[in-house]
Amino acid sequence: MKAMAATGRIRKRLALAIVLTALIPVLVSIWWAEKTVRNTAARLYLPEMQAHLDRSLGLYQDLARSVKALMRQEAAAIAERESLRRAVRDGERPRIQEELQRAFAEHPSLVELVARDAAGHELGRIERAQPLDSSKENRLEVVRPLGVGEEDEVPALLSVFAASRARFDELSEMSQFVDTYRQVERRRESDEKAYVLGFALLLGVTIVAAIGVGVLLARGVSERIAALAQATHLVAAGDLTIRVQEQGNDELSELALAFNRMLGEVADSRARIEYLKRIGAWQEMARRLAHEIKNPLTPIQLAVQEVHRRYEGGDAKFRSLLDTTLEIVEDEVGTLRRLVSEFSDFARLPQADLKPEDLGAFLAEIAKQFRLFDDERAEGELPEELRDALRSADIVPRFELPTEPAEVLMDRQMLRRVLLNLVQNAMHAVRDAKAARAGDGPAEILIKLARKGDFLLLDVEDSGLGIPVEQRERVFEPYVTTKADGTGLGLAIVKKIVVEHGGSIVAGSSALGGARLRVRLPVRGTAAAELAQSSIDKLTVSDVQRLVGGAP
Repeated sequence: MKAMAATGRIRKRLALAIVLTALIPVLVSIWWAEKTVRNTAARLYLPEMQAHLDRSLGLYQDLARSVKALMRQEAAAIAERESLRRAVRDGERPRIQEELQRAFAEHPSLVELVARDAAGHELGRIERAQPLDSSKENRLEVVRPLGVGEEDEVPALLSVFAASRARFDELSEMSQFVDTYRQVERRRESDEKAYVLGFALLLGVTIVAAIGVGVLLARGVSERIAALAQATHLVAAGDLTIRVQEQGNDELSELALAFNRMLGEVADSRARIEYLKRIGAWQEMARRLAHEIKNPLTPIQLAVQEVHRRYEGGDAKFRSLLDTTLEIVEDEVGTLRRLVSEFSDFARLPQADLKPEDLGAFLAEIAKQFRLFDDERAEGELPEELRDALRSADIVPRFELPTEPAEVLMDRQMLRRVLLNLVQNAMHAVRDAKAARAGDGPAEILIKLARKGDFLLLDVEDSGLGIPVEQRERVFEPYVTTKADGTGLGLAIVKKIVVEHGGSIVAGSSALGGARLRVRLPVRGTAAAELAQSSIDKLTVSDVQRLVGGAP
């Protein structure tokens, strides 16, 4: 409720600030607009301009009337030609055509001359070579009688004239302009009020829009603040899965990003602690299991050996059965002893003793050992099992290391164990892939180190068959393995060591075609390293004792 009340107050203040910021320039704009409109109108609407416009329109109208009157006079003059009338009266078409031709040549503005008898039948026609262009010329038709009498009882002459269209168009445009100007003059005062009111209305709408935008912005900001406050309360109650939306690119977005990152790191720290406690329980179980299995192994093996040694009978079949039994028991006892040894190693795994080191230089030393693994001078550098895997896979891992320092807090021996374990698994994967593919396909192992933000990413990639997606989460649990002869403790030990270094490890797919195991370690001196170290320091003494397999 407090968060909601605070959100409401923030929203109101932000909206009020936006409204006040918009209102002051709006009022000034209305005053200035009214003054500008009145001054502009006073300059435009002059009585002298109206008089000049009326005179100009009169001149255009007189010109148009003169042009039409002239054409009518020309038509009348042609119709009054006695020679034309006589030819029409006599009905002599050649003479009519000749007279029309003569009249047409005397009047350049003619387009067409047509003589008709009293019944309307055509007696002769003369036309201009170019037809009338309606886009540039106006058409004027004049009909005059070719004799005396009733108009519909005497022959007639149709004269078609062409006048420049531009003059008449200018007259029409001028007339429209003058009419418009008169209307504007009559509405000047009302227009001034309308302009000012329209401008005020527009600014009023702008204010309303500004208020709406202000409320929306205030709501967005206040809701994001409320979301952060609510998330903080949930975190205080123990819920580390909550996340706030990271929208926008302002300070609140950066705060949300930092808040989510902090929650993620806190959740990782809690998961790290819980994992170490769970591994401690597994270590205790492994210690007891190793103790329970180890004790009866020797008596079992000795008993079978004694039975085999004391039999002196001559039954060949029974002798063969004893030999087979002794071989099976000794093999299985050897397997159990190896399992007991691995259980014991897992149970006695010490806690990491972290010291500042350059991870890049550390990996460069191991890279040198891999290059010299068959050299007598490096005889004790790599475990024999790993040396055998290198020989069987017939491949040397390739390293890609950065040139700049990569400082972390690490335990050299334990991190070396992590890397050698991962490389050995990669060797086995490459070997199995070669067998499955009958030697086809590339055989490659890549060890790569790169920095991303506050973390260093150590990738071990191979060209093997990869890890199925559904098993990538479970392969780090104790006693879960994808190998037929595996115990499922190798990657569990790896993850425990990585977690004690404040890091994490995930399985994925590699561009080489196989698996990629990625170890993420915090860079020394960063906030991530401090948070990881503090989470490790929170373990109690009893937790530490259980982690190393000891009794409290």
